[in-house]
Amino acid sequence: MSSAPEPSAFSAALSAAFARHEQDVPVAAALRPAIAAGVRKRRTRRRWTLSGAVAFVLALAGSMPLALPDRVVPPVHTESLLAAGSPDVGNFLLLGTDRRPEAAGDTVRADAILVLHVDADTRTVYQLSIPRDLLVEVPGFGTQQVGTAFVFGGYELTSRIVGNLLGVQIDGGAVVDFAGMQRVTEAVGGVDLCVDQQTVSIHLGYDQSTEGVVPLRSGMQPVIYEPGCRHFAGWQALDYVRQRQSLANGVEDRDAHVRQYLAALARQLADPVKLAKALPVAGSAIDLHLDDMSLPMLAGMLAGFDHSRVPGLKLPVGHDRTLLPSGDGLVGALHDGTVPAWAAAHPQYVG
Repeated sequence: MSSAPEPSAFSAALSAAFARHEQDVPVAAALRPAIAAGVRKRRTRRRWTLSGAVAFVLALAGSMPLALPDRVVPPVHTESLLAAGSPDVGNFLLLGTDRRPEAAGDTVRADAILVLHVDADTRTVYQLSIPRDLLVEVPGFGTQQVGTAFVFGGYELTSRIVGNLLGVQIDGGAVVDFAGMQRVTEAVGGVDLCVDQQTVSIHLGYDQSTEGVVPLRSGMQPVIYEPGCRHFAGWQALDYVRQRQSLANGVEDRDAHVRQYLAALARQLADPVKLAKALPVAGSAIDLHLDDMSLPMLAGMLAGFDHSRVPGLKLPVGHDRTLLPSGDGLVGALHDGTVPAWAAAHPQYVG
């Protein structure tokens, strides 16, 4: 039995057969350009679907063993929303931890917490920052900062708390540490960022003897990021987004820088060539939690989403560091799939 022809040979044979019969079916000649265009369109869509999915997973960027509760009791204002169910939207949790090679054995917290909300109608991904010092109830541990939930129960407990807080189902997510994000960023050749205010590093400084950048020690000149737009190497980008002490609004500004960085990284990963460079390091850099969702399902959900525009949202939080009642309408918008309309009506939380 002869073996099946290679795909390229098969395509050539099919094209030749089609050409032989064009004279018998006049309309075929007119259809050829349309068919060729359709093939190109499907190839492009397939490429962007897959690259978009992996870009999202990569941009999503060992917890303590603990008997976790089946369900965290949500705030009163989200109980009815949870009972009612959710529309066909996606919510993914991205946790950036403060695990660092030089701090092996230290307690690991969730230093950056974002919910990536995929709007089904506009194919837009919204980045919703959850302040790490937001006060929530952690079962068995009382009122705690939400970032500390990772210490008690890792991704699973943090996901339940955040999902119940916002009245949404968390469909999956990822955990990534500083070193992992730096490796991914370096693999794509860095990112373009615009510094909005002078930012002084508390982690890195200049070694006068070598003129290199090393961990900051007493007496050293710290690395300073001046306002303006420029290209950041991997180590610069991660150092920049970790800073908060020199920022006018502290953690709020730091979270805005994280959102800007993830949007810039998503734009880089939209390039299939750069995506291919990032894939080899993604496995060791990112701990995926897709729950019941497979990668093909994720790819389908993210097909055609806009890589160039990843809007950032701030969680409506009161002076007592707790979520405002109904999140000033955000909880309902997340549940109903009306986040674009909510964002347009609440510009103070966008950015």
